[in-house]
Amino acid sequence: MDQKCILLHETDTDEYVAEQAALVGPVAAADANADVAADGAAIVTTNGAYGTARTENNAAILAAGVAVDKKNSKKSATIKAYNAAAKKVDEKYPLNPDHKAALGFKLGKIHSAKGPCEKIINGEWRQWVHDGFAELEWKSLGEEAIFYTIEECTGDITVEANWYPADKPQSASATAIVKPKTLNVPVWWRVTGNNAAGVGVAPSDAFGGKPIH
Repeated sequence: MDQKCILLHETDTDEYVAEQAALVGPVAAADANADVAADGAAIVTTNGAYGTARTENNAAILAAGVAVDKKNSKKSATIKAYNAAAKKVDEKYPLNPDHKAALGFKLGKIHSAKGPCEKIINGEWRQWVHDGFAELEWKSLGEEAIFYTIEECTGDITVEANWYPADKPQSASATAIVKPKTLNVPVWWRVTGNNAAGVGVAPSDAFGGKPIH
């Protein structure tokens, strides 16, 4: 997975902008890719003017605000040139973070894609305070799961066809009140986590096995 170059912003300190531009500019200007080299040269030029403007600003800051405005405009020009070079490097060197780092760019973090939810274990159940309902609870998967699907079975739990959606088929939390399809017979439940990657790797082990009255 590629890593993009981190761009500069107006909120960055003067010292950081000058430091990064001084680091990247000369190296990028010597890059083998002509477009990257051209953008690197622009960083060198604009950062030179920025350095002069900062010196003028420091000397004149108490006397007038003109130098401040000039310094800020040169900073903006440096940021614009730096960011143009960063985008060009991302374009010319996709999937090559080592070269980007060698040019002096700071790189963003790799964001790994979220995989399917892991299997849930140790589900629990109890007769709810009202007849005809059961209270289910299982270990939460936290931010890994967006919601949970709940299935029910009153037959052989090893036969996949015997499982059907519970009467609450989904829950956003790791607990639910369900109404069994058939009362006073052994009933089982299983739950599965779901997220942006789809259905979890496997349903939980069946839990229950006692009648709900």
